Amino acid sequence: MTTVSIQLVANSGVLVQYRGLRFLIDGIYGNNPYFTPPRKEIQKAVFGMNSPFRGVEFLLFTHRHTDHFSAVYADEYAANNRLRGLFVPRAGEDPDSYLEDRRPLPKAAAKGVLHEIHLQGGGRLCIPLADGCSATYISSRHLDWRTYAAVEHCAVSLTLGEKQFLFAADADGSQENREALCALENLTAMFVTPLFFAHPDGRHLLEAVRPETTVLYHIPFAEDDVTSLRPMTERELQGTNSFQLKALTDPEQTLLF
Repeated sequence: MTTVSIQLVANSGVLVQYRGLRFLIDGIYGNNPYFTPPRKEIQKAVFGMNSPFRGVEFLLFTHRHTDHFSAVYADEYAANNRLRGLFVPRAGEDPDSYLEDRRPLPKAAAKGVLHEIHLQGGGRLCIPLADGCSATYISSRHLDWRTYAAVEHCAVSLTLGEKQFLFAADADGSQENREALCALENLTAMFVTPLFFAHPDGRHLLEAVRPETTVLYHIPFAEDDVTSLRPMTERELQGTNSFQLKALTDPEQTLLF
């Protein structure tokens, strides 16, 4: 069985590698005072310079908040790399939507690689990417949803051969999300934030979905951790629970599945 490699870029950005294909999820982002700023190696790749992140086949974004997505950088990446597809939820209609990058991606559109996702009224969309590989966008509620109601937020399920990985991004543990995500079966791993995992609703959702491994991510690097997410993560890793629990916390850290 082919190994899947998942390497941390920063925050919730990960580079997924499978059978010579590379998928960059939430890896090209902007500035947010609470998370790690854009990394130089990503910025090099954006402009076509030599970088480990240059030349990925697929860019996937869960939503347009600035710690997950930068329209300018993603557009430049599409212009300067041999990209096969860029998938991102459609910008919301509220110009005052907090932290949302609503800017267009004209270069990606001109190259024919831009796919804007709009799951009106919820639901899901399965997108074939390559032989044996697909991504499913699942409409999901954002943490603190009243503040972020205007932004379209999706969990992304990546199916690679017989393995399936769910990147929940900033989803909460609400009943709405439980119903949406419980339809997924045989998850190899589910990636969630420490805030999701620490909340009883998040634990109940995980108990319902039952991934083989739960991975904590969207954690700033040590020098950027102004909200103490790293100590929270360490407490959860040292605690007693019924989940096989791992975490992505440091640059280039890689998990194999």
